[in-house]
Amino acid sequence: MSTPSPGLIHRWDHSFSILSIVTFPKKKLLFAGTQDSKILVFNLPTYNLVSTITLGDVKDTHTRSSVLCLERSSDEKYLFSGGADSLVRVWSIYDVDSLNSSIQVEEVATVYSLTDIGDIFSLRYLDTLDTLVFGCQNASLLFLDNIFDRILDAHGSHEKNIDKLPHRRYDKFFDSLGPSGRTGSPAPPPVETSSNAIHKYAFKEAQMHRILEVPSENIINYAHNGFIYSICKLCLKCSTLLEDGKKHEHVHSHNYNKNSNAVSECIISGGGDGISKMWFLSQNEKGAVSINSIAAKLDNEETVISQAVEFPFLYCGLTDGVVKIWDLSTKQLVSTLHTPQKYDVISISVYMDHIFAINESGTTLFYENEVVHWKPNQGKMLSSDIFARHDAPSEKQISFLTGANDGSLTLWDLSEVMHSSDWARTEEFVQELRKQHVDSAEDKSFLNSEEMLETLRDLISFQSVSQNPDTAQQLASRRCASHLQKLFVKFGASKATLLPVQDGKNPVAFALFKGKGVNKKRVLWYGHYDVVSGNQYRWLTDPFSLTCENGFMKGRGVSDNKGPLVAALYSVVYLIQRDQLLNDVVFLVEGSEEIGSPGLAQACVDNRDLIGHQIDWIFLSNSTWVDQENPCLNYGLRGVINAQITVWGEQPDRHSGIDGGLHKEPAADLIKLISKLQDDDGKVLIPGFYDPLKGLSKVDYERLNKVVEFANMDKEVTTQDLITNWTKPSLSVTTMNISGPGNITVIPQSATVGISIRLVPEQEVGKIKDSLKEYLTKCFERLSSGNHLEVSIVNEAEAWLGDPTNHAYEVLKEALTFKWGKEPLLVREGGSIPCIRTLERLLAAPAVQIPCGQSTDNAHLDNENLRIENWTYMTEILSQVFNKL
Repeated sequence: MSTPSPGLIHRWDHSFSILSIVTFPKKKLLFAGTQDSKILVFNLPTYNLVSTITLGDVKDTHTRSSVLCLERSSDEKYLFSGGADSLVRVWSIYDVDSLNSSIQVEEVATVYSLTDIGDIFSLRYLDTLDTLVFGCQNASLLFLDNIFDRILDAHGSHEKNIDKLPHRRYDKFFDSLGPSGRTGSPAPPPVETSSNAIHKYAFKEAQMHRILEVPSENIINYAHNGFIYSICKLCLKCSTLLEDGKKHEHVHSHNYNKNSNAVSECIISGGGDGISKMWFLSQNEKGAVSINSIAAKLDNEETVISQAVEFPFLYCGLTDGVVKIWDLSTKQLVSTLHTPQKYDVISISVYMDHIFAINESGTTLFYENEVVHWKPNQGKMLSSDIFARHDAPSEKQISFLTGANDGSLTLWDLSEVMHSSDWARTEEFVQELRKQHVDSAEDKSFLNSEEMLETLRDLISFQSVSQNPDTAQQLASRRCASHLQKLFVKFGASKATLLPVQDGKNPVAFALFKGKGVNKKRVLWYGHYDVVSGNQYRWLTDPFSLTCENGFMKGRGVSDNKGPLVAALYSVVYLIQRDQLLNDVVFLVEGSEEIGSPGLAQACVDNRDLIGHQIDWIFLSNSTWVDQENPCLNYGLRGVINAQITVWGEQPDRHSGIDGGLHKEPAADLIKLISKLQDDDGKVLIPGFYDPLKGLSKVDYERLNKVVEFANMDKEVTTQDLITNWTKPSLSVTTMNISGPGNITVIPQSATVGISIRLVPEQEVGKIKDSLKEYLTKCFERLSSGNHLEVSIVNEAEAWLGDPTNHAYEVLKEALTFKWGKEPLLVREGGSIPCIRTLERLLAAPAVQIPCGQSTDNAHLDNENLRIENWTYMTEILSQVFNKL
């Protein structure tokens, strides 16, 4: 089913190109900057042109200028424009007069620079800092802080001659000098905010106009090695998540005496050098404003023409129809997209993961794995914007604006284009209700399962599949990591960040919750946010939508491992809200556990100072009970070596009727080879395989015997079965593949068998691998075959054996017994978790595993579930245990 094109709502026509667009949703206004030095103002409810603002003197062509960029203040009281005249103009905007549909617009300030900066291509206003930032043709980045204080301070001072400003230069390309002089030192701000005072004054006087110069120390020359085409800004919360201590060589400060709390905002500039560069603008309590760029540069390798941000992603529109997506949290390139035709991406807009790329060929929508392209009845499109129109309190319409070189300005309805449009219309309302619920919950002295469910519901919705992910799943994993970081910050973590992983793998979410104890311990909780895929056609419910029924939660990841992660998090939140957390708790949550935890070890090594050099305990919950009734503590896992054995020949696939019997065949050789791995009784024949094994201790035997005695398992299981499955090594042939069409008459050129070897703690992975390869090679050589052998290791994990008598297990045993009214069973498992021994070795701390769910959880299978009682009990148990270690 093809995605429909958007519905045309309205079209306006102008005589010259529409170069820039900005909407004022609250005031229901639309502003469009044109090539012929005008700003057109439209009333969205009536679609009428209510005002035309003309820049410069109509009779003097040297004062006229294309309007290349527009920006607004968040309160929609001010409009900012920049263009080819090297000036930034500040306009005070008022509400539409309902009687005559007119609107009052007053220019209150003009900002200039002594340096000839050429055209102004990009412009942003930072509300919390009252600062303008703009990027220019001469590769410089300029900022003017406390702009409305400066406007008030300039009131009554000596006025500069506007005719001598850069817009009057006859040769404007880096050669003329503007007027000299500077604004004086600003006076302390009045009680009323400067912005409101100017807004009121300009409305009454209608002639309030000030000229402000950008101080030379606020000019960053060669901020890029090329034109600065784009600047985008992040919200305050996202800026806080990105801020770090690594600064670049650009450090510009300007002292300004103003009382305000310390605040920082982040912008991202993109230029002709192909670099997207992050800058932090900060103002301390004394009013000192500084701008710093961090060391990490996002190199797009092609000119950055346009940018958009939907945190944690930066979307860069480049030349030749290329769109690159960066993860701002880890500064890593996530994906590269291509429009159907290779034209420069002049403008890019993003809304709820829908990416709209604008170029000469039309509009291309990228959403998940779909690419939809349409060309409206317009000329070459030059500008775009996407916004929500609230026609009624409970109704929202997503609209899309495009401006073109034929003077057309079109407004489109995206309701039919946006996926899940009904959700998009109501989600804001639902989220507001959720926010009210969460806020009210945070005010209480206790936590409830409803708030936990909402948190888990959000996590389950991320399709964070790590094995062979498509683009949508790659982005979903990154969003999930970023969401976790925000949760950690929200719940009071003293430090929350995302740790990059080598080869662009999913980042590791890190958080530190500090305890107030004197001789406190540091406990590390390990978890993972990646999941295996879920086929919705084999599930009774949507696998990525949390469903609660009959006392159970259903959804991919509820048991493995998002559910236990949320339980652990809320156990800490429970203590934090009461100011009762005694020990430090570190969360280390990776995104690649299901594919063997690649890069986790190196990430731990690279960030050891952050994680801590003294970790006392490693906790995890990555398994289940052995039945549905008895709580368990897990203290042992087998290791694994997964390998592929391939035999291949020089000849291509052949017909058995023509070539059968003439040569030694790869498939036959492989069968002979595999037969050498085990005898008829299943004993593994790899030399030295059993040599390190020790007999099972009496204590371990009694533990396993107790499991058989008390556990209500689905089938008849003996103690010897558990000994074999949990404490003995094994070798299994798991997959078989051949080349060619698979016809019964075709002799395949190659044949491959997959084997899975399970190991116990006494065995060393390295030695078993070497013995396997050496043994297979010798066996193959005895065949005297002209074929070839290849043995490849797919993945591996060390076996793990904990100490169920240590302090942590004793504390857990006591807490589980108290909560469930019965002692937990001490169990081992035949499966593997790759990272446990790695973490123990790197952090020099013992690991402890506390299963959360039941044997019927169906982790990795269809209809994965988790009993809510187990989940909430887990939270209460851990809140006790974390303080008793």
